[in-house]
Amino acid sequence: MKRLILILTFFLLLINGIVFAASATVKQNISVQSVDGFSIKGTLEYPRVKGQKEFSTVVLLHSLGYSSSWWESLPKDLLAQGYAVLRIDLRGHGASVYNSKLVRSSWSNMTDSAFAKYPDDVINVIEKVKSDNTKRVFFNDWAIVGADIGANTAVLTAEKAPVKPKTLILLSPVEEVKGLYIPVKLAHLTGIDILAITGTDDVAGKASVDYLKKFAQAGFATYTSESRSTGMLMLKNDNSLAKIITAWLGDYL
Repeated sequence: MKRLILILTFFLLLINGIVFAASATVKQNISVQSVDGFSIKGTLEYPRVKGQKEFSTVVLLHSLGYSSSWWESLPKDLLAQGYAVLRIDLRGHGASVYNSKLVRSSWSNMTDSAFAKYPDDVINVIEKVKSDNTKRVFFNDWAIVGADIGANTAVLTAEKAPVKPKTLILLSPVEEVKGLYIPVKLAHLTGIDILAITGTDDVAGKASVDYLKKFAQAGFATYTSESRSTGMLMLKNDNSLAKIITAWLGDYL
């Protein structure tokens, strides 16, 4: 009997060890200095899978006034699906608040000319990830999930990026925010399907999505969340939304 108990105990420990190993991740802190000396911070995380060299990557761009730590369960759900996740603190947010003189600079004090640098900041972080990981591939197949100003940044980044994302998921996008105007840029995104998500009570947001849809050159699907919030806060109030996002990504990555 003792022998049987020991065998069962060893088996359970082995199974738990396998589950733990499968759920373990590698995390890298990313830091990039922009041309104007602003320090942009991000975090790359991907599953620790022995022998795997290529990962489909999801870039997360947060809402105005928040940071990359506000994504609720979405990063964990994406990692569980085998994706790499790159979370970026946009200029003036989170850890990305120091200019070339090491003086804190908040988004609330920034001009539209500073917000206009968001797409270049994102591309610079992506290029940094590539240069720091020459033995792994993260950006052959990738996508962006952006919320409000992050959604507008996603469109502008996709338009400028040399390797285009496979798809975009836009939470509460609008025609223009902080000078980031996207309708014309949407018209340049040929072959990139888009999912736009708005909250139940977001009448203005739905009107914006209907307008933006006119400029889309590929598929433009819409989804109404049960949440009454907007942007990334919809994830906090709608537990099913992360699953909707991962399911959409599964068709492209």
